[in-house]
Amino acid sequence: MINKLEITSKLEELESVLDSSIAILNLPGANLCEKRSQLIDVDGSFEQACKGCVTQRIKLGNRLTIPKIRGMIDFFVKTYGTRFITINGRGDPFHPILQEETLEKISSAHEKGVQAYVFTAGNNLTQEICDSLAEHEANVTISLFGNQFIDADFFYGREYTSNKGRFQNQARIAENLRRLIKTYARARKQPAEGLTRLAMNYVISERDLLDETKIANIKQAANKTGIAFVCNSDFELHPDRQTMEKLSKLSRKYADFNLPHSTFVIGKCQMGAGSSATIDFDGTLFRCPYLTDEGDGNINFLTEEGLKKVVEGYMKDKKFTCTYRKT
Repeated sequence: MINKLEITSKLEELESVLDSSIAILNLPGANLCEKRSQLIDVDGSFEQACKGCVTQRIKLGNRLTIPKIRGMIDFFVKTYGTRFITINGRGDPFHPILQEETLEKISSAHEKGVQAYVFTAGNNLTQEICDSLAEHEANVTISLFGNQFIDADFFYGREYTSNKGRFQNQARIAENLRRLIKTYARARKQPAEGLTRLAMNYVISERDLLDETKIANIKQAANKTGIAFVCNSDFELHPDRQTMEKLSKLSRKYADFNLPHSTFVIGKCQMGAGSSATIDFDGTLFRCPYLTDEGDGNINFLTEEGLKKVVEGYMKDKKFTCTYRKT
């Protein structure tokens, strides 16, 4: 039996109110990621671990204080009935500089009855962090985009290399991800039957068009372990429309419940084109956490009425299925 990611199911239950609320408040962290300085061997040449990451052009700046973040969560819960926060789209949320901030977001939201949804590629997942995620009932999606060494054998005890220095430490990342999975398996607070709080996200490439073996096997192994499996195509649209359509078709084929995104409900990505708003690490407002333009104002300088005007504009903006791709 394939388990559905908990946030997906809960958003489906909220379908009747999604157009009149902000169900999801995106709170991405600063753009810090150790993988930017790590290289992996790809067909005999060395490339960046997450080559093509859409967030690399996002610059660092002053971060919001914890009290300010708590205040925003409280404001959105009381004003717009927010039910989830996401911590996504910017490097590693558990980077040593960001760990405390990320865990504070999760615990502060949990105190208000708001569930966290976190994205991670597996760096820095200590036992303490895994325990905190499970204790606060966070949904977690494991990104495989920069972890292309992970295949179905990951679930059957495969040993990985321990390259250090500038090369990706596959053994450490695999150990971290296995730690996360084991922690959730023994968590005291379990989701309802048929739901899971762990997922994997696989980005379809042209290699998968030539050979579907890897993706078929890893999906089967993930599902067998109780992990939801989501696929999508690259954020950057392929210049060849036919190839793009093939990638999208393959993505739907292998994604659980044929969902192109874990928050895809009533025909839209609810995280960026539906019932959501984004407050970036520095307070800039965006429709979608993956946008990188000048934004729509900053909460540090907007009045409450100004903030409401921007957010309520998002609630009326239903033009796209995916705001980033404008599709």
